[in-house]
Amino acid sequence: MDIWEESIVEQMKQGRSDAFERCYRLISPQIYTVIFKICRQQDTAQELLHDTFADIFESLQFYKNKQSFIAWAKRIAFNNTLNFIKREKRMVFMGELPDDGFEVGACISQQVIDSQLIESLLAKVTEVERLVLWLFIVEQYNHEEIAVLVSKTPSYSKSIVSRALKRIRLFQEVKGHAYQ
Repeated sequence: MDIWEESIVEQMKQGRSDAFERCYRLISPQIYTVIFKICRQQDTAQELLHDTFADIFESLQFYKNKQSFIAWAKRIAFNNTLNFIKREKRMVFMGELPDDGFEVGACISQQVIDSQLIESLLAKVTEVERLVLWLFIVEQYNHEEIAVLVSKTPSYSKSIVSRALKRIRLFQEVKGHAYQ
């Protein structure tokens, strides 16, 4: 199994096309997942993934080994996604979760049910809220790091997280789930 190695970055800086291909193959699933979880549109996520890798390859000379390459690449993806959201200034709500081929019934584990609940709740908040919640909860960025990413203050991040979670707690799915 192919795993990420920081030496791939040096190979890319030398212009090796096999290193670029390997980089894309190894980290594009992670980058795509992050983008898709925020924008919730497959076509948009694929376009943003393409743009992100174009930006990564164009900006490669600016990468310094102060942080991991994957974190640096994710930051570019977050910025591209946030810029898209700002440009579009629209809210996207997902009507239904995609059918992943699971038969709903007793055989579904609690983890899958919880995952579906989280997906449906995230689909009900705005893209900006989804971005900030994703960074804070899933990626475990702190409010100062989020503030840098979204060019706002840490208070902005705290406020978005607080208001979004407060609103999420009011949804019927959460109330029903909490008392099962």
